Amino acid sequence: MPWSVPQTAPSSLQQINLTPRVASVHPSPADWRDQLLYFLLPDRFCDNAEPTRPKYAFSNPGSVTKAPKAAWMDAGTRFQGGTLKGLQSKIPYLKNRGITALWVGPVFKQRKDLETYHGYGIQHFLDVDPRFGSRQDLCDLVDAAHQQGMYVLLDIIYNHTGNNWFYDLNGQPRTRLDYRYAPPYPIHGWRSGTGQSVPTIATVEDGVWPSEFQEQDWYTRAGKINRWDPEQWENPLDPRNEFRRGDFFDLKDLKLNEYESPSGSVLDALLKVYQYWIALTDCDGFRVDTVKHVPFETSRNFCGGVHEYAEAIGKENFLILGEVTGGAFMSRSYLDIFGRNIDAAIDLGGPMDILSNFVKGLSDPMAYFRQYGGQDELGSHRVLGSYHVAMHDDHDCVSRDPKHRFAAGNSIPNLHHQAANVVGTMLTSLGIPCIYYGSEQCFDGAESYHDTGIEPLDSDNKVPSRDRYVRESMFGGTFGAFQTSGCSFFNDNHPTYIRIAAIARIARRPDRVGQALRRGRQYPREVRFLGSFLPPTAGELVAWSRILVDREVLVALNTNGTQPRGGDVTIDSSFHSAGDELLVLYRDTWSDAQLTGTPPVEKVQVQSQSGRTFVRLDLDPAGMMILTKA
Repeated sequence: MPWSVPQTAPSSLQQINLTPRVASVHPSPADWRDQLLYFLLPDRFCDNAEPTRPKYAFSNPGSVTKAPKAAWMDAGTRFQGGTLKGLQSKIPYLKNRGITALWVGPVFKQRKDLETYHGYGIQHFLDVDPRFGSRQDLCDLVDAAHQQGMYVLLDIIYNHTGNNWFYDLNGQPRTRLDYRYAPPYPIHGWRSGTGQSVPTIATVEDGVWPSEFQEQDWYTRAGKINRWDPEQWENPLDPRNEFRRGDFFDLKDLKLNEYESPSGSVLDALLKVYQYWIALTDCDGFRVDTVKHVPFETSRNFCGGVHEYAEAIGKENFLILGEVTGGAFMSRSYLDIFGRNIDAAIDLGGPMDILSNFVKGLSDPMAYFRQYGGQDELGSHRVLGSYHVAMHDDHDCVSRDPKHRFAAGNSIPNLHHQAANVVGTMLTSLGIPCIYYGSEQCFDGAESYHDTGIEPLDSDNKVPSRDRYVRESMFGGTFGAFQTSGCSFFNDNHPTYIRIAAIARIARRPDRVGQALRRGRQYPREVRFLGSFLPPTAGELVAWSRILVDREVLVALNTNGTQPRGGDVTIDSSFHSAGDELLVLYRDTWSDAQLTGTPPVEKVQVQSQSGRTFVRLDLDPAGMMILTKA
C-alpha cells in the first residue's frame, strides 16, 4: 500500500519501511545510453529565489561588479543556500536543454556544526539535510522529474560517515590522526551538535544516526589515509591496504573489510539504508562515492543487494554508477558487469582530460578515439558505450593541477561555441553523456596560485579547499561564478546553452539518426588537407561517423580555436555515391534564432575520387557540424 512520508526521520533501522511509497514504481529506462545526465551539487544550484536577482551579463562581463576577493573566496568554503525546492523549480530549464536524468549530489543530513556543503560527510543516514529541505521535498523532486519524463540518480556514500566522533590522543580529542594498521585508535567521544567531544549521544544533532551506526566497532579507527594510490602496494586489491582502511581526511571510515569483524553487519545496515531511500523516493539509480576505497567483494555484495531489491519492486535497470579514481587498474578491477558490481564507471581523470584536450586541439585526436578500441587499457567496456559515463568537468577535477574547468583561462573568440562543442562531442560519441552544472553557462572556475596575500597556502604550496573553485553558485549567492555575488546564471539565451540544446535534440531523435548517435558504431575519419587523406591531427579539422545498420551520421569539429579549417572528409562508400547530398543537421554558426527555431536548409554534395567517397567541409574557428544523408 502507498504511504506518506513521515515528518521525522527514523532513528533506527528497525523503524524503516521498505515497501515502496508509490503505488507503482517508476520504470527504469531500457537503455541508459539514451539519457543525457546532469550532475549538480544541491547547495550550489538553486535557492528558488534567483528571479529576484539580475542575470549575469555574459555578453558584457565588464559591466558586472566583482565581489571582494577575500570575502568571495571565503564564501566558497561554506553553504550557499541551494535547496531541493529550488532544484525542482529548474526542471523546465534543464528539460529545455535536453537533460533527461538528474544526478543529484548527496542530500543526506550533514553535521549541523560543520560547513560540509558538498554532502559527503553524513551525520544521519536516514534524513535529508535541513539546509536543503525535507525528505518530503526530495520525494516531491523525484515525482516532479518523473512527471516531466526525467530520471533521478541519488549520490550515495558507503565507504565512510561524517566527522562524527573524536580520536583519543593522550586523553585529548583529535579530529584526525596519522594512519596505523593496528591496534585501532581509541575513541575519545562523540561529536556534539556544537562540535564538542561528549561521552554519550543525547540529541539527534550529536554523534551519528541511525542508532546502529553508534557501534564503535563499526569503524576501522585507523587514522587518515596518507597513501591514496593502490599501485603503491604489492597487491593493490588486498583489502588490508591503507587506502581501503583509512579515513577520508576527517571522514570516518566504516569497517567493510572481510578480514575484520563485524563487516557483515555494517554492510547489511548500509544496504538497508539505501534500499529505504529507493522505497521512499522512487529514485532511478545511484552514483556511488569513493568506490575504490571499498574492497571489491564488499562492493559487489552491496551492489548486488541494491539490484536485488530494485528488481523485486519493478526497477529492472536501476543504474549504479561508480566513482573509481586511481588509474586504469582500479577502473578495470571494479567494472564487473556480469558479477553485478557497478554498472558503469565515470570517465574521471585521464579520459576527462583526453576529451578536453582533443576538443581544444591540444593533443592527438586519435588518443581520444583509441579509448574505444576493441581492448583498451580499461578492458572492452568502452566499445559498447553502455558502461561508462563521459564527462569533461566535475566537482573534483582530480587530474588537473591546478584544478580548473574546461573554459578556464581560455580567451579564444568562439569560447562559448567551444564550450558547447565538448558537450556535443560527448553527445555524438560512445558512452552515456553527463554535463556538470554551469557548463551550459560556460563557467570557468579555476584554482588560483596567486592569493598568498589573501589566503595562506598549505604544506603543498597550494590553496586549501581548492575544490571550491570548480563548485560555483548558479543562483547567485556570495560565491557566484566569475567572482560575482548576487547574479543569477539561469540564462536560456546563453549561446552555449542554445547550442547544447540544439545538439541534444538531434542526439535524442527517435529515428535512425538519433539511434545512430546514441548506439551506433564509431569511426574516426581521414581528412584530406594538402593532397593526402590522413588520420585526424591536433588543431585541425577532425571528423567521425556513427553508423547504425544503414544510417551514417557524420560529425565534424574544428579543433583550432583561432583559425578556420576545411578539408575533404571521408564517408562510407557503401551508403553514399557521388552526386548524393548530405543534409546539415547542425552548424554552430547558425544564428540563435535558427538553432532554437527552424534551421536553414543546407546541403553538401558527395564526391568520389580514386575509390574514395568524401564531402568537402569548411568550419569557422571552434566550429562544429553534424550531417547525414538527405
